[in-house]
Amino acid sequence: MTGCLAVVMAAISGDLARTPSERTASARHSRYDADETLRKIEHAARRHGYTVFARVAMPADAPPANRPVVLVLGTPEGVTPVVVDERAASIEAPLALTIVPAGDGRAQVHVPEPAAPWTAALTPLAPLVEQALA
Repeated sequence: MTGCLAVVMAAISGDLARTPSERTASARHSRYDADETLRKIEHAARRHGYTVFARVAMPADAPPANRPVVLVLGTPEGVTPVVVDERAASIEAPLALTIVPAGDGRAQVHVPEPAAPWTAALTPLAPLVEQALA
């Protein structure tokens, strides 16, 4: 299990190290603060059968009010998929959402774009986030 956790952590850490223009994610704006946004998305994810694998505040040295939180989901079977792109030397977690506090007290949610054909079998995260924040 430690190996699996390490792979997922590497995937989400790599995404946080990228600049916004390098990420393959779209941003959704939430009218709620980051904590409430996180709660609403977790609730919607559970309603759709996802499990919450982890909540990771990154980076640890950022003030709590400005700290992005990565929400890593798992499938109903308890699987947290990762995608390894050997050509790009990258690893991604397609079920990881990043909630970023905004300066106005609200939040942004970075939703990964589907990277692999098999992700079509998963409940799309963008509509799940839209439903959670409605």
